[in-house]
Order: sequence, then C-alpha cells, then structure tokens
Amino acid sequence: MNNKTKYLLSLVAVLLIGVFLGFLINGRLVKARVERLQESFTEQGFRYEFMRTLNPSPEQMEKIRPILMDYGMRNRENMIQYRLNQQDLMIHLQNELLPYLNKNQINRMQNMRNRWDRRFRRPDRFHRQHDNSRMGPGRMMMPGPPANETDR
Repeated sequence: MNNKTKYLLSLVAVLLIGVFLGFLINGRLVKARVERLQESFTEQGFRYEFMRTLNPSPEQMEKIRPILMDYGMRNRENMIQYRLNQQDLMIHLQNELLPYLNKNQINRMQNMRNRWDRRFRRPDRFHRQHDNSRMGPGRMMMPGPPANETDR
C-alpha cells in the first residue's frame, strides 16, 4: 500500500470512530434529558428542580420548602389524574371507532392500545420505586392504575 491509501484509510477510520462516539454521546445526553423530565413529575423531583433553579438562601428555604412540598404533591396528583383521563379518552375513542373497523384494523388498534398500556404501566416510568440506597430527586413511587384493571 502506498502512503496515500494509508492516509485515506486512517482518515476514514478516524471519521467512523468520531461518528460512532458522537452517536453514543448524543444518545446518553438525550436519555439524561428524558430521565430528568420524568423525574420532574415526582414530588421530590419537582421540589429539586425549583430549589436548583431558585438556589434559595437557608432563610428562604425554610419558607419555600412547605410551599414546594404542597405544589409537588398537587403536581403528582395532576399527573396521575391526567394519565387516568387519557386512558378513559382512548377507551371511549376505541369504542366509538369499533363499529366502523374491519378485523385487521381492530387488531392493529388493540396492538396500539397494548403498547400504550405497557408504556404507561412500566414501573420505571412516572412512578419510580423508592430506593433508600439512591436518595435523590425523583425517587418516590407514584401510584399507577390498579394492576387488576385488564379491561382498560
């Protein structure tokens, strides 16, 4: 091999490695942002985001903490209610569409519903398990719909 070919192969290898590393880094950054957003839906994560943003003094923190605890609980309840309302809305939509669909479309709609149910009932989404070894924002358990609700 001549020097030009070696140089070209080295350049291509470096570019491919750079693209691969960029892909991995970008994936980690997106994952971190999504996790941070999900944690803000919990009571602790909600309070943590406001405390981090406001950076209150110790005197302010004493006065702000009860307010943020109250609104953190309200935010959590709001998210739970939103998920339940969204489930009900989808059930009503599917029931209204059902008379107009053929068997294939009904199966596809059922598959879509199953994917949606799995996505919102996963234990690592919106209702993280409480883990004393990892105390930090967003680590409180949020109750989801009861597990025996298979008709929803």
